[in-house]
Amino acid sequence: NLNMLLALALTLIAGLATVIGGFIGVHKSMDRPGRLSVMLAFAAGAMLCVSFLDLAPAASDSLSTSFGTTAGALATIFSFACGALIVYIIDKLIPCSNSVKCAMKEEKDCMRQCRRGGEGRTIKLLRSGIVIAVIMAIHNFPEGIVTFTGAMHDMSLGLSLAFAIALHNIPEGISIASPIYAATKDKFKAIKYTILSALAEPLGALVGYVLLINAMPESMHGIIFAATAGMMTYISMSELLPSARFHSTRRRQPYLGTSAGAGVMAVSLIVINIT
Repeated sequence: NLNMLLALALTLIAGLATVIGGFIGVHKSMDRPGRLSVMLAFAAGAMLCVSFLDLAPAASDSLSTSFGTTAGALATIFSFACGALIVYIIDKLIPCSNSVKCAMKEEKDCMRQCRRGGEGRTIKLLRSGIVIAVIMAIHNFPEGIVTFTGAMHDMSLGLSLAFAIALHNIPEGISIASPIYAATKDKFKAIKYTILSALAEPLGALVGYVLLINAMPESMHGIIFAATAGMMTYISMSELLPSARFHSTRRRQPYLGTSAGAGVMAVSLIVINIT
């Protein structure tokens, strides 16, 4: 099935963006935090745009078809809120959970300890990178499910999802590779951990395939899309944007990055829908 292969390919590409972030993370240019600020804000803008201009409308259409206009709208809002609540609970239950802000802060604290030459500095840096890699793998798994099922439901939706998630995965890859490389000076080891984390995305796609094989109802598509929009919105507002401000060297960097990310995503959605 060509659509299935394309959906798997999109999921793999979105996951491999983590590896791109890994290569950036071991490059000396990332010593400039202002660049990371713009990248994080760009990802946030893209995720917010795809959440409200693509995912939420698709969820509303799907749930309205299944339950009627009023009930469908209420189900969309409820699913959106549940998605945000799920990420919030994960943040509270798992120390440092999938928070990019927390990951970056831990990395920066470790780098400070490294510069001070404190005892166990290498172990602290290495642990930071490995813990972040595990956290990001847990985070990437449901993203793989959503990207695959979204692409199978509507290829244009799958494209926009893959693009937004790929942008989000690049700073995740940076947060994994940077502390590991700083600890070991081994680029191969740093990249290896980003690859292992990225593989969770296509693994999630396989789970999505199993769900579709079992004839997932139309309403479930809508619930997944709305919940994903809630997750993306929460991550953007509570993690990516605060991280962008945390790493900014100029006040306007987060605003410029967010605007650019939303603009690029909006244009890409228009182009995808036209074609």
